[in-house]
Amino acid sequence: MVFRFLFFLFCAFYLLVGPRAAAAQDRAPTGDSASIAGQLVGRETRDLIRGATVTVVSASRATTTDSMGRFALTGLAPGGVLLEIRAVGYATGNWRITLREGRVFDHVFELELLPYDLPGVTVAAKPRQPLRRFAEFERRRHSGMGYFITKEQIERASPAQLIDILVTVRGVEQVCISNDCIAKMVRSPAGCYPQYFLDGTESTPFFARNTPPQDVQGVEIYRGSSEIPGEFIGSNSACGVIAIWTKSAP
Repeated sequence: MVFRFLFFLFCAFYLLVGPRAAAAQDRAPTGDSASIAGQLVGRETRDLIRGATVTVVSASRATTTDSMGRFALTGLAPGGVLLEIRAVGYATGNWRITLREGRVFDHVFELELLPYDLPGVTVAAKPRQPLRRFAEFERRRHSGMGYFITKEQIERASPAQLIDILVTVRGVEQVCISNDCIAKMVRSPAGCYPQYFLDGTESTPFFARNTPPQDVQGVEIYRGSSEIPGEFIGSNSACGVIAIWTKSAP
């Protein structure tokens, strides 16, 4: 009875300990050989690196790291060896290791991330298309009808008031009433003053002619009814038209 009980205990102990002992024997170097066991991580991130190629260069032995970054190389000759580790996205690592007979060299190996250069981006800017109203301004300017003052002309003249640049146009004169000077077409009868348009809309003379010169993109001046295009026919256009275009209007 006692013999059977002891036999049962022996079998249970063997089943529990036997596989672990066998696994340890498989990992441990045998005879005069040596082994390398390690884990591979990123130096900066400490991320586990799997799928890396680990090579003992002098022995032409290689393996790959598992999902936990671990690897093992057994049955190596003792002495100095060169270990090379390559992984995608990391700089290749090289280590000179001295292996001892019957010993396992166990170490955590680190690889540096490769610098990541973003691909160059070429930015091509398209020339800004002029707004439609300025395109119409240019179209009328090239038609040969009327007189046109451009933004560049205004900037060169640096007038204090808009009338200072208007009276430089042939056929336009300045009429001052109680220190209030306004533009008038030379051929128009007394009391007949031009119709003003501001950004394409009929405007009062006072508001239009007091527009700051630095805000003006261009001015169209039509001195008589024979010059006036259809879009500027207004309630008082027979006395001439002055159309002012500002830089900021939509």
